[in-house]
Amino acid sequence: MVSDQTRNAVWQDILDAARLVRYYETLADRHRFKHWLIRFLMLAAAAGGVAALLELLPSIAQLVAGGLIALLVVWDSISDYAKKAAVLHAISLECSSLENEWRELWLDIENEATDEADARARNNRLARRMDDVTAWAGHADIRENTRLNEECEAAAYRVVVDRYAAEN
Repeated sequence: MVSDQTRNAVWQDILDAARLVRYYETLADRHRFKHWLIRFLMLAAAAGGVAALLELLPSIAQLVAGGLIALLVVWDSISDYAKKAAVLHAISLECSSLENEWRELWLDIENEATDEADARARNNRLARRMDDVTAWAGHADIRENTRLNEECEAAAYRVVVDRYAAEN
């Protein structure tokens, strides 16, 4: 039999994992969009520069296009949205895997297929792995988005509660 305290800890960690899956995937999508936008703007600026060279636009357009390209290349290099999007997507995938493992643990608790010691050990192991995985964002210099995190928390809570209400 698993104590209410351990059951609650597992439940909270399931909710947290569900939130983190949504949060990191949404952040990855945003970084992918920013990467695409910078590349599109570079292409547009390059096309403007070519048009100015062909005298389809005033010569000032060539200077503006060149300056814009330089600015965008520096911005792209500093921000490195592509790398950040890849890291965020990898975090999301790992969080999803951990969420599935927590669901298995929850089912084992519900079906009394595990005892207190095993449930606590599995939960602690999963929590340590989650801490390791989410630390990747800090190593990639990805800032936290508090508002998005709160939105994902609310969405995850609704989904998880609905999922388990339907099963019971």
